[in-house]
Amino acid sequence: MTCLWGLVNPKKAKSMADFLSDEWVESLQNLGSKLPKIQGVSVSCQYEISGTPDGKIRYYIVWKDGKVSDVSKGKMDHPECRFTTKYEDAKEILFGKVSAEEAFMRGDLKIEGDYKKFLVDLHDWRHSLEYRKLWEDLESS
Repeated sequence: MTCLWGLVNPKKAKSMADFLSDEWVESLQNLGSKLPKIQGVSVSCQYEISGTPDGKIRYYIVWKDGKVSDVSKGKMDHPECRFTTKYEDAKEILFGKVSAEEAFMRGDLKIEGDYKKFLVDLHDWRHSLEYRKLWEDLESS
């Protein structure tokens, strides 16, 4: 997601299969629920990543007031944003080699729904220290 597309150190990064594992989902829920409350920073995001070692993977994250309130594999009814990308592009975005904005402009990240909310309105939050620290903590869990 931001939403899920965080910035992590590629030298420390785990494989993308670990990123999408059940353990990863549990860790994201646990760590993301401990983020500081930020009133109004709320969005629901559906992610679809193709070309993974396990085929197409779908998962979603619901952010409420800056915290993860729900994350799960599968499809979500009526998310505000839907993200579609390929495995290699997802790794570049996740590992901070390419910003979500750049990937979107190149066509490597497709966003359906309220893309303005994600790319513009929540830009500062997605680039905040707390948000980035979530991904750093997640990769070391």
